[in-house]
Amino acid sequence: MLAQSKNFYRQFEENFISWAKKTDDIRAAFVVGSRARVDHPADEWSDLDIIIFANNNETYLSTTDWLEKMGDIWTSFIYQTVSGEPERLTLFKGGFQVDLVFHSNNELSQLVKERSTPSSFYRGVRVLIDKDNVSHYIVPASFKLKTSSTITEEAFVEVINMFWFVAIYIAKQILRGELWVAKTRENDMRALMLQMIEWHAKALHGEDYDVWHAGRFLDEWVDQATLKELKNTFSHYEKRDSFTALVATVNLFRRLSQEVAVRRQLRYPTETDQTITGWIKQREIK
Repeated sequence: MLAQSKNFYRQFEENFISWAKKTDDIRAAFVVGSRARVDHPADEWSDLDIIIFANNNETYLSTTDWLEKMGDIWTSFIYQTVSGEPERLTLFKGGFQVDLVFHSNNELSQLVKERSTPSSFYRGVRVLIDKDNVSHYIVPASFKLKTSSTITEEAFVEVINMFWFVAIYIAKQILRGELWVAKTRENDMRALMLQMIEWHAKALHGEDYDVWHAGRFLDEWVDQATLKELKNTFSHYEKRDSFTALVATVNLFRRLSQEVAVRRQLRYPTETDQTITGWIKQREIK
């Protein structure tokens, strides 16, 4: 499988470069993600992420004629990145995935003018196409994590308040037997939990500590006590088990946020915690 994966993506890049060279709209294209990283490089399951700077992006987003020349497509559709950027996600024969993110050439010109590096370039980037010889203005000299800004008390308290709001909502859905609704909202709670886990790791190890993105490689950078507790926050599609996992989630979030508050000398909304925790405990399913 590893050999097949390498062969497919190597051939796709060659086909893409050949097509892009003949297409005047396309001015630059860069590989980012695991297939451009040295640290935690691609494995056999990794997809291929390409950022494209072009005119007439709507043409490439709305059709797949041009893409069909590069491989046998199983399925392809339009999506958006976390940052709201338009992208085409495509699955090719063999289960190989290619994600193409589109930006305008005006955006490229602005980046070059400001000598600004896209955040996705910092962990690694490879140049596929650079027709105007501008990549050296935006590709970083070395690949390392871009240090995040220090946590503010306002952001800290907001995440905590949002967490408790979602926690009591999920408790209500479990109690009324709406397990599907409860499970879907668990995603919101996990996102808030992940933010607190990241802040906690940085509180322990310093602002430059690498917590990756979206929970990637979490088992490598989170402390063992948190990792052990985290396992108890996942549940089956069952009422009692779901409530037990909710309580475990609440307990873990509280510990992490209180420890962050102490280490960072931030205000912790104790009254909100106690009030909502009390409400949940009174209705705990034994």
